[in-house]
Amino acid sequence: MPRTSLWLRVFVALLMAVLPPILLLVGAVLLANSVLQGVDPNLVAISVVVGTIAWAAILGIVYTRSMTDDLRSMLTLAERGAPSDESELGSAYGQLASALEERNRQIATLAREAAAVSIDDAPRRVVESLVAAIRPVMRDSTWRAAILSSDDPSLLATGVYAGSDEDHEPTAVGDLERWASVSTPIGAVGRRDGPWGAFAIVNIASSDRLSAILYAPWEGRADLSPAEQSLLALVGQHFGAAVEHALLYARVRTQADELDRLARIQADFLRGVTHDLQTPLTSIGALATELRADASLSAAAQGDLETITHQAERLRRMVSQLLVASRLEAGAFTPQIEVFAVPPLVQRTWAALRADRPFDLAVDGAPHLAVGDPDRLEQVLWALLDNAVKYSPEHSPIDVTVAPHGDELTITVRDHGSGMDEETARNAFEQFYRAPQARKLAPDGSGVGLYAARGLVDAMGGSIAIESALGAGSAVTIRLPAEPSASAE
Repeated sequence: MPRTSLWLRVFVALLMAVLPPILLLVGAVLLANSVLQGVDPNLVAISVVVGTIAWAAILGIVYTRSMTDDLRSMLTLAERGAPSDESELGSAYGQLASALEERNRQIATLAREAAAVSIDDAPRRVVESLVAAIRPVMRDSTWRAAILSSDDPSLLATGVYAGSDEDHEPTAVGDLERWASVSTPIGAVGRRDGPWGAFAIVNIASSDRLSAILYAPWEGRADLSPAEQSLLALVGQHFGAAVEHALLYARVRTQADELDRLARIQADFLRGVTHDLQTPLTSIGALATELRADASLSAAAQGDLETITHQAERLRRMVSQLLVASRLEAGAFTPQIEVFAVPPLVQRTWAALRADRPFDLAVDGAPHLAVGDPDRLEQVLWALLDNAVKYSPEHSPIDVTVAPHGDELTITVRDHGSGMDEETARNAFEQFYRAPQARKLAPDGSGVGLYAARGLVDAMGGSIAIESALGAGSAVTIRLPAEPSASAE
């Protein structure tokens, strides 16, 4: 049977199925009064029914073979594609396959090009790279991006941007771009006809901080299909998010650079101030000590000179903390590693502090020697004992415990002061950090003592930690590498 149109074949099949039985029935009725007058009517009826059934069977066999051929042809088309002499059905399938293939290509190209755009580049370069990425997706080199407004023009100026492959400076936003932005609703995609011709426009506004459009001439082309509009909407979403991320990254990078610059200025200032203060403080202490050797001075003068010596030494230690802090910031600190006994160092440091407090030093376990820098550990102990005195009530005791713990030696300085809350204890080792309660108890603090202490202990291969609770005092524990003392063997 010839492969005619499907609907025509269905119509012919229905006609051939209905018309012969009707003609047979009409013939039997017309001949009933003449030729078939003597024949039994029941036999005539049976003959008509049998003839109809036989015709239906013949017709069914013929059309079943025809439909089998059609089904085989459709399966072959699905497996091998349309033949060179495409039928109507094969042409429709071919167009659908081509459209799906084009959509898959566009999506794959968009994913590949989008992955190649780096948001850590300058925002302008990111915009140009995105425009260059859109062009192969749409197979159109006329696409442009217009940045209509930006909350930080220093990072991303308004203008019309071409692709990164053209390397052109952005041009000013003109009437065309303004018309395109107002003719298409925000976030919408479509074709618009206006005084400048037809354009495909993607209106982008990812937030109040950015307004932009993507556009390309569309004169003489078919309207955007729903699939193309969906794809361009996806492109617009990616464009807006990528530019927002690039702007955010640029702001953070600018702020980080500014903070680094301020930190360098601060470190240089600390180094300069500490070096300038160390010499006069040393001279003041030496001169006060020399004057105290004069036996002719009164007891009051001797007391004043002793106070001057003590305060000069205190200031010298504070300046030394600032110097250590600046050297830690610059990464220029290297401790001198020695093996030494800790208890005498604790006693000497407490004596230099001259605090009118009960003091208890407990040495537990077998004698051990610390491995580290004794001068720097003395500086750490002075900072911890000084804090314990400043932040606890007058005449309250200060306790220090030295005990071995495996291959380490622990030194715990405990006071009976007001203690710290969780936030203060967590931030206590930060540079220049001082809690409001600490400012009330000791307004003259610098906020670098614990910061320098942590840096020094870390440099010696140890660790330092705080245990504290409000109203229960504080305990600061230092852990340093250690080895058993020869006297314990």
